[in-house]
Amino acid sequence: MSTSYTSNLKLGKPAAGDTGWGDVINGELTDMIEQGIVGMATINTWTTNSHTLTEANGASSEARCAILKLTDTGTNLTGAGTVVVPARSKLYAIINTSGQTITVKTASGTGVAVKTAKQVNLMCDGTNVIEQSNYFASLEAAALQALNIQLSGSGATVDNIITDCFSSNTDTKIATNRAVRTFVGSIGNFKRSERFYPWASAGSSLDGVQPPSISIANDATTTVGTFDLYGTARTVFQELDLAITGTLSFSGTKLDPTVSDAIVRVQRKSTGAGGVSIGACTVADTKLGGSNSYWYSFGVDGDQTSKIDAFSWLDVVTADPIGTYKRKIQSATYDDATDKTTIVYDNGSSGQGKFSSTGFTVQVSSSSFESVGTWVTAVPFVPDAATEGLNETFTISKVIPISSSGNPITTQETFTLPTLKLVPDSGGAGNIEMRVQILCGPVSNVGTFEFNVLQVDQTNITRT
Repeated sequence: MSTSYTSNLKLGKPAAGDTGWGDVINGELTDMIEQGIVGMATINTWTTNSHTLTEANGASSEARCAILKLTDTGTNLTGAGTVVVPARSKLYAIINTSGQTITVKTASGTGVAVKTAKQVNLMCDGTNVIEQSNYFASLEAAALQALNIQLSGSGATVDNIITDCFSSNTDTKIATNRAVRTFVGSIGNFKRSERFYPWASAGSSLDGVQPPSISIANDATTTVGTFDLYGTARTVFQELDLAITGTLSFSGTKLDPTVSDAIVRVQRKSTGAGGVSIGACTVADTKLGGSNSYWYSFGVDGDQTSKIDAFSWLDVVTADPIGTYKRKIQSATYDDATDKTTIVYDNGSSGQGKFSSTGFTVQVSSSSFESVGTWVTAVPFVPDAATEGLNETFTISKVIPISSSGNPITTQETFTLPTLKLVPDSGGAGNIEMRVQILCGPVSNVGTFEFNVLQVDQTNITRT
């Protein structure tokens, strides 16, 4: 009877009663078992970037070998290749040194792609080639190296670890514990509140719990608070909320209720005379109002509002020293539909504006391009030509009722002012030295102010 062969490893099976078993067992069984357990076939021939494993009954063949070493010493591979294995159950250890990614597969299967310079254990399940292991109940390794980690639940892929959350913005990296702690400790809104009373001005006049005060006469100016806005190296901008408590009044007698007013100057001390570029003008000047209006608007690309605050001035980058032809910015608004920031500024005259055509680079300074140490006043919250020269930020006013004898009837009040935004100037992020001044009666020429307390609420924004 003739020798038959196993279906998977093609091992010889001598028929009962056969003679010459020694040759059959040695050549077609023993040698083939060793090849199937520890044998290695070197694959070094490629046709159109593919190689099909050889098969043989009872003789040495590539398909029977336990290890497949993929090489390409003849540089026949022009790109990613394939190795086609028989569609029968079998384990394979793959060593890829071919210089290309090689997919090990059956003729009809999808297989597994093995990158060059990598080793992997695969198995054929009779239909397709798959990885031998895809789950470990417990895994401990001295060192684990992976090109990426894919999460089975979401399908997301992690390809790196970062140690600085601020310098990365990605969905494919995970952060270390230190990076997360640093990030959490450095972002968000850090708040600080202070109250400033005129204790030094009270002298010996205080009685009981009478509040300290400063009497500011008509046309007089008094600094009621000097303080720091506390920033860090990561400060993006700061917000300042002020509330002034005191009594507006007037001197003498009146026939009718009278408007009494005071001007508030909020000032910052310059730490840098330079500016920050916000790009080129992409929408040329448009005059706002009639032919005599000083107001102009123009546009720049992107959201530039984080670089512009209540103190900002602008200039055009030319051959002249920056700040030579500076103009006061009144507002900056961003439109995400057009991805443009529109800036309104005071041209100082009704003549031609600074951006009559596009292309000019815009430089912005939050300290008016003034030299270091100069006090700079925030632009008027409500621009008013009548008070333009008064260097004011806010105007507070009240109609003072009068008694039957014409004397003012006054009460203590708290005047809450709109939020001011401050960005670091060219001197860099950090603390900003501030002061608040009150000028009485400059608009109506009638007014006195009894100052009691200044409430300062700070918000330091460090979120990127």
